[in-house]
Amino acid sequence: MSDRLHRPDGKPPRVLTVGGGVAALEAVLALRALAGKRLELELIAPDRDLRYPPLEVVEPFGLTPPTIDLTVALASLEAIHRRETVTVVDPLQRVVQTSSGALLPYEALVIAVGARALPPVEGALTFGGTVATRELQQLIEDGICGRVEHILFALPAGTAWPLPLYELALLTVHRLRSRGVMTQVAIATPERVPLELFGGRASGHVREQLAVAGIAFHGGIHVDRILRSEVAIESGGGRLPADRVVTLPSLRGPALAGLPHDREGFLPVDRHGAVIGVHDVYAAGDAADHAVKQGGLATQQADAIASAIAARAGAAVTAEPYRGVLRGMLLNAGDPTYLEADREGAGVTTGGPTPLWWPPAKVAGRYLAPFIGQRLGAPATAEPDLPPMWRAGSVPCEIAVGTD
Repeated sequence: MSDRLHRPDGKPPRVLTVGGGVAALEAVLALRALAGKRLELELIAPDRDLRYPPLEVVEPFGLTPPTIDLTVALASLEAIHRRETVTVVDPLQRVVQTSSGALLPYEALVIAVGARALPPVEGALTFGGTVATRELQQLIEDGICGRVEHILFALPAGTAWPLPLYELALLTVHRLRSRGVMTQVAIATPERVPLELFGGRASGHVREQLAVAGIAFHGGIHVDRILRSEVAIESGGGRLPADRVVTLPSLRGPALAGLPHDREGFLPVDRHGAVIGVHDVYAAGDAADHAVKQGGLATQQADAIASAIAARAGAAVTAEPYRGVLRGMLLNAGDPTYLEADREGAGVTTGGPTPLWWPPAKVAGRYLAPFIGQRLGAPATAEPDLPPMWRAGSVPCEIAVGTD
């Protein structure tokens, strides 16, 4: 760890956080909570609103996730929101250069810019973003109209977080079945069992959900290429029927100029989130070289970074290393399923619709979840970042697609 943070002019050390997602906001929230006024905080992100990818899966089904205005939210923390991007980092001079050409000095820098999303298989619908949302809506309509017989949800090799693919498959089946359509839906994944990151008990619970929904599960499958009405399995493993294929993007690191990174562009970090090979630079979330890319883990990484920086700023806290407890909320048409596993293998806890953490938000950030709840005016006992159809104890309601 480096020495105590200090600023030449005697003012509170400046911490720049780069990124507009859950890891970035969690870092700012944790820094303010742990270090108080000992630090000057600024977030650099080009978008006005917080990016909350875990709820993108509901958009094709006629639901709009809530938004958080970052400028307004950060003002309550006495933190600045600069709507730009960082193009170059100079760790020797401790400055970043932005897209406008501005040079911004820092005493500590937190990189939480996420990863670059790439389509893994030519011819598949790679989910993510507005265009993919419209395409999936059209796919569902095609199924309702009888133009599609087989839909395959295929997980590409190396995908770090598979849960959204299962959610998309479950929600799609529900929509089709609610219209009396029996289009065949299947999941093909390199995983041996469904959501194997969570262990055997959780996997068995998810397998039961898939079976009840009529979704076929094909484990140990690597989709090689998409053919007419079917897909080829890698290494001569045969073929699966598929009129349409839905997949998740493959991720590559940001490869930010001036900082070390591996062959895929991810920043190497230690247990406290410090970027290896440079001083006073940290990385959390998808930009870092952690194997599993998931929002809840990203917030835990941000918390570890915040504790390290706060301790260096003189706050009475201990720099706690990142350990990682994997928590996943699997959305379907009824109550969500809560899954939890210790990433260090110290034990696995799984569950059904009963929350395993509190508040039971989709991203279980220690500071982020209650903060979002407060900004949205939700009561402390509700899941503020979920649509009403997935609130605990609610009655499942119909999901509308298109204009029907």
